[in-house]
Amino acid sequence: MIGITSFGVYGQNSDSKTWISLNIGTHQYDGDFTNEIFKPEVYTDVSVGLGVHRYLNNTFDLNYEFNYGSLDTDNMDPGFRKLFLSNNLMIDFNLANDIIFKKDAFVRPFIGAGYGVSYFFGKNNSISDELYQEIPIQAGFEFPVSEGAVLEIKSTYNRTLTDGLDGESNVDRKDHDDFVIHSIGLKFRLSGPKDSDKDGVKDKVDACPEIPGSAASNGCPDNDGDGIINSQDLCPDVAGTAENRGCADSDGDSIVDFEDACPNIAGSLEFQGCADKDGDKIPDGEDLCPEVRGTSATDGCPDDDGDGIKNSVDLCPAFAGTAEFGGCPDSDGDGIIDKQDDCPALKGIKPNKGCPEVNAEVKRKLDVIFQNLLFATNSANIDPTSLDDLDELVKIMSEDDDLRLSIEGHTDNRGNNDYNLELSRLRAEAVKQHLVNGGISASRIKAVGYGETRPLTTNDTANGRLKNRRVELNISYK
Repeated sequence: MIGITSFGVYGQNSDSKTWISLNIGTHQYDGDFTNEIFKPEVYTDVSVGLGVHRYLNNTFDLNYEFNYGSLDTDNMDPGFRKLFLSNNLMIDFNLANDIIFKKDAFVRPFIGAGYGVSYFFGKNNSISDELYQEIPIQAGFEFPVSEGAVLEIKSTYNRTLTDGLDGESNVDRKDHDDFVIHSIGLKFRLSGPKDSDKDGVKDKVDACPEIPGSAASNGCPDNDGDGIINSQDLCPDVAGTAENRGCADSDGDSIVDFEDACPNIAGSLEFQGCADKDGDKIPDGEDLCPEVRGTSATDGCPDDDGDGIKNSVDLCPAFAGTAEFGGCPDSDGDGIIDKQDDCPALKGIKPNKGCPEVNAEVKRKLDVIFQNLLFATNSANIDPTSLDDLDELVKIMSEDDDLRLSIEGHTDNRGNNDYNLELSRLRAEAVKQHLVNGGISASRIKAVGYGETRPLTTNDTANGRLKNRRVELNISYK
């Protein structure tokens, strides 16, 4: 196919089949008197014409052409002059048929031939008015002007089937009386394809003939220009993709923006398109600690002890507590947190660091027991007179399993230091063993000897040394 510059498919086609034309031209005679075909008298040999043209296919058109003019010999005597009405029915062969030239070429050549009759009359009375048959042969060019108009330049040679047109007849001569018409004119579309919505896409190929659209979308509207027509586009005013039914997916998470709670951050369907970086099932937008796994109770932040107080503000992150105590536990409910409570399992008071106050009667009895606790000289053997008092201590300890006893042995400074230390330890252990023998758990009793290291008073007097030789009993809940 030969290429010529494209100018759009203006002209006769399957959508615009019927056209009319108006033309003006000049005509010349070729007959017994002379041959003027190549001697045009443009200003005197003027003809006018009209035509009706019907598209058959890309290659062939059917044309009816009518021309009116005055045929004569120019500047000859003798000569002739007759008016004519030429009527031709022709088949044109279009070279711009997408085989030889492109259908939308800027210059569209054509050739044609057919059958016609011309009526010659008036002017020269010596020649009778007659109707003559002819074979028209045509060649020309079309130049598209607009969608509904084409400029046409053509020449039509009319080969008559007679030799009497000019009044001279010589059957022995080869020449008939012929004439040619050179014309220029405009062809106009008489009827074109219907375009109800005036969008430039004809109804026959318009998928939406009542709604203006574009050729790119087969005549249907595509407001956002994404190639998906509005009727199939869930988001007709926002450009999207076919994969997302015409909607946008700005973050590429396969969740369209209008259904995506976080359209600019890739997420998952589980969280309506929002991200959960730490995988704690709390979307980042609601997660105060988006990089660290947490719980919904603590707004996405970690809470290792599960007390509903996030680690960052929990004073005791490893132990479940309450908000009242900054996340620390108070197991006994005494208002003193466990880590500051020497008796976290027993309700106590602040002066005792969370431990209960020992009953006053118990304290009184303990003082009596202390005062009456005696040992044999330089020995860890308990004096028999003290055994009843120690049995009373067993009773006190048995009645309250939460009581704890600290036994501290002390001596004066007489004698060897190591000996004194060992003696004080043995005396404390002797008291402990008596209590254990009485059924008190050894875990509730602490026995230690300090020797002469913790005197109550001076060792320079007999009375002072007496006070320093002692076994102290300290009862408490810790």
